[in-house]
Amino acid sequence: MGTRAGNQRSSIFQGNDGRWYGFVTMGIQPDGSVDRRKRSGASRADVVRKVRALERERSDQSALPAGPSPRLETWLTEWLSATALRVRPSTLSGYTVDVHRHINPAIGKHRLDALQPEHIEHLYTALLANGLNAGTVHHVRRTLNKALNDAFRRRRLPGNPVALAHTPRYNPPEIEPLTVDEARRILAAAENEPNGVAFMLAISLGLRRGEVLGLSWADVDLDAGRLQVRRQLERRNWRHGCADLDRCHERPSRCPHRKEGGLVLTELKTKQSRRTLPLPEPLLIALRQHRRRQREARIHAGTLWRDSGLVFTNLVGRPVAPHDHSLHWTAFLERLGIRPARLHDARHTAATLLLVQGVDQRVVMSMFGWTSPAMTTRYQHVVPELVEEANRRMGVLLWGASDHGTG
Repeated sequence: MGTRAGNQRSSIFQGNDGRWYGFVTMGIQPDGSVDRRKRSGASRADVVRKVRALERERSDQSALPAGPSPRLETWLTEWLSATALRVRPSTLSGYTVDVHRHINPAIGKHRLDALQPEHIEHLYTALLANGLNAGTVHHVRRTLNKALNDAFRRRRLPGNPVALAHTPRYNPPEIEPLTVDEARRILAAAENEPNGVAFMLAISLGLRRGEVLGLSWADVDLDAGRLQVRRQLERRNWRHGCADLDRCHERPSRCPHRKEGGLVLTELKTKQSRRTLPLPEPLLIALRQHRRRQREARIHAGTLWRDSGLVFTNLVGRPVAPHDHSLHWTAFLERLGIRPARLHDARHTAATLLLVQGVDQRVVMSMFGWTSPAMTTRYQHVVPELVEEANRRMGVLLWGASDHGTG
């Protein structure tokens, strides 16, 4: 005894054991076989309800794939392989650390479709107990959230439990840009510092570290007074290049056939990041002097010179490692007696000085290669000298004189 709906390809019938059974064709599985699912119950009404629920899932394409759900660690490993096709190597490296070092050891054994917010909260608690700071935990959260959002979009999950889990409180460190006086001291001293023009470009044009170190002389037009930001220099992790990984017991960086690592020039991430910037006259003068010094260094190095075509190189023409450049910046500030600041704070300083002086937000976005106006709020800090100048102008407006305490 049973019924069959040909168009919907669902059937309901009573078996010889007295129970009722329903079968629903959901579609085609990845291997090409038919995805036909079974439901059973003690009454026909019970099975009809279950069949109708499956049909609704089929209609709105919300049904999870047939078969057992993979473990979270399996899904994340597959996700990393797929993600490698669309993200930068440096981004993939961060995801890989989060997955294999932090997520999988803590909660990787859970079935993907059984993952609950409480499991995510257990991950956060375990990471904090292991000594990780809240900033690192938030980075792990972002990685897991991206992976599970992809799982949800591919109907491997009914929802993303990360969105429901409580996240540890995190207050990002307050960024304190350089003052106008500090910026002027840096610009004045950088002219006589080896590769000091790189610091000048960061603090006046807001170029990122990798963008500065990735500049080639072909990108700089000293006659027209402009430069193109097209590429960046980054350090990539080495990968094994040997045919038999089981026989190579070295780390990837020591593998005799290592590949795809070291200092690499790469294209910038977004179209907005590729930009052309005018060069103020002091920068033009400093760049011309820097080019003369580089030519002298080339003569002095002789056969040791390796022409990279880059604006900023070491003593034998090779690219400057980003980490070494940051160490140079730190030592440079210390010699000037300026408080410790990150090299990226120079970029914050440039953005701040432009924004608080009233430069149009769209102009600043274009100069800095930003894709969203929201980025300006991260960089717009208040510089003390500009607050003083604003107060002076208010005094002139209200009392008619800049020095109203005399007379």
